[in-house]
Amino acid sequence: MSIKMLTTVLIKKLTTMAKIKISVAIVFILLFAGIAAFIFTKGVGQKGVDQTFLLPMDFEGCVVIYYDHKDALPLQIVNNEIIYSVPKDGVIRTSSPMEFGWVNKNSSGAYRTRAFYVDRYGKKIDELPQEDIRFGATGSVQEQGGFEQKHFYQIFGSEEVEERRCPQLEG
Repeated sequence: MSIKMLTTVLIKKLTTMAKIKISVAIVFILLFAGIAAFIFTKGVGQKGVDQTFLLPMDFEGCVVIYYDHKDALPLQIVNNEIIYSVPKDGVIRTSSPMEFGWVNKNSSGAYRTRAFYVDRYGKKIDELPQEDIRFGATGSVQEQGGFEQKHFYQIFGSEEVEERRCPQLEG
């Protein structure tokens, strides 16, 4: 018996209920494929650029990165990682855009954030545990008719430190 004949016999023997179940399964497979394609094109699930913060010894609090400053140095990606050398006041200015290192205009993609305490020479001394890498977010401030100041902030420290929020943004 050929494959064509076998297929024809099987289709004829399928009940109406079985045909409905197969049709529903095909619809779900197509729906899942469509959702997966949408997510992939939006950058969700794609690998972004990792971030490493080099903090002064005993630093805790908020690090703010201000973007699009003409006279500031640009950020650099080395080995799929942006390294931020954080000054004591926790404020970094860069000429790079906020979307620097993102997988596309709308998404940073999945990335890993790490932080290290460094000595005055920049040598890594101790890695912060992940639970001390707190809330972080992007935002912007624009005074009427003025320049839109885009920023990202990341809080490092205990839960109590996180509750203090980010005083550098409240000025």
